[in-house]
Amino acid sequence: MNEERLTDDLLAQLRELAETGEWAKSVALLTSLHPADLADVALALDDDERRNLLHYLPTDVTAQTLEFVDEDGLAAIAGSVGTSALFAILNEVPDEIATDVLQQLEPERRREVLAALDHEEQVAALLEYPDESAGGIMRSGFVSLNEALPVEQAIETLRRLRPPSDRAYYLYTVDDDRRLRGVVSVRDLIVAVPGTALSEIAERDIHAVVVDLDQEEVARTLQRYNLLAIPVVDADGRLVGATTADDVIDVLAEEATEDMYRMVGLDEDERVFSPVRTSVRRRLPWMLVNLVWAFGAAAIVSLFDDTLARFTLLAALMPVVAGQGGNAGAQTATIAVRSIALGDLDVRDVFRATRKEIVVGLANGVAIGVVAGAAVYAWDRNVVLSAVLAGALAGSIALATLLGVIIPLGLKWRGVDPALAANIFVTGATDILSFVLFLGLAALVIERIA
Repeated sequence: MNEERLTDDLLAQLRELAETGEWAKSVALLTSLHPADLADVALALDDDERRNLLHYLPTDVTAQTLEFVDEDGLAAIAGSVGTSALFAILNEVPDEIATDVLQQLEPERRREVLAALDHEEQVAALLEYPDESAGGIMRSGFVSLNEALPVEQAIETLRRLRPPSDRAYYLYTVDDDRRLRGVVSVRDLIVAVPGTALSEIAERDIHAVVVDLDQEEVARTLQRYNLLAIPVVDADGRLVGATTADDVIDVLAEEATEDMYRMVGLDEDERVFSPVRTSVRRRLPWMLVNLVWAFGAAAIVSLFDDTLARFTLLAALMPVVAGQGGNAGAQTATIAVRSIALGDLDVRDVFRATRKEIVVGLANGVAIGVVAGAAVYAWDRNVVLSAVLAGALAGSIALATLLGVIIPLGLKWRGVDPALAANIFVTGATDILSFVLFLGLAALVIERIA
């Protein structure tokens, strides 16, 4: 809340200064902020206000904000400055930030801006890699030294290069063909005996990733081995870049958002203030899929018209069975999808996973069934109805739990992203099975219920 109030106060001050044309004061106010806060303020302005502000803001200050905004923010800032100003801004940022900005531009403007950059060759190389690969998220400004170099010369090289602190977690050693050979910590370098070659103090057990590996796998590897950075190599083992823990945090947030959106059939680019037409186009197809399931459930219910007509209380209890089954299926599907994403669950684990979930589903189903059956007996004093409800709930929850594992694994087996609307399929199938179980059992003993 304090941050929101601070942003609102700054916006009010900036707009007041803009009205009187006091741009020097606006610039002085903004340059006193941390780049992350400055980015928040700039993106909170409307397009015209942001364009005017960035016109007066020093190039290096604007450049510092780019590290603290997402893809939409990069596009907004790039769209608020002229092409010549964008040249200057991108010449102030690391290769990977420039690459991220260029990826938000239209192809024609991208080519124009790229051609004018001082570090065109390095940025062009990064643009060749897919966005969500190890190459797409790596940094090129890492430190690599020939393994034959003595430690005192390596230290002198570091003094000359003066790499930023966030790019000197590790020093990577390479051979004459730039193939990755080892890694040396700065601490080991400093305490080593002069004259010692880097190859003698380098750690050979290296956890590296190849350029085309999916970014989620990169994040998982870095987390697994508790690394601050991980080297990226090409197919021949040559060192081409490195990915840091900071990069991985962004990846994990992006992947979690993507999984969360896809679980309910939304595109990961969807935002609260996305254009109405775009939101409708992205959401409507999955709502139509859900509608098909709903009609399927309605068709099942229509088969039991006579049963419902003879005992209308069954209609009141139908949502109880479907709701509990749907909740159980959604819980299991969420766990399964996340486990698949983390690499904890694979298609080959299907039998072990389903055995475990059947036991969990039956345990939960029996417990819920007993409680619900007791509640119905207290309500209607109908022992048979209570037994039917209890049995239907036990079966429905067990089946829903089973589907919550099978459907995501089935999607993965078919080469489809398991997060892609798994909940819609699980919930739809569970509703149909729940109604079949409940109304089917009731139809068998309707003479004793009614």
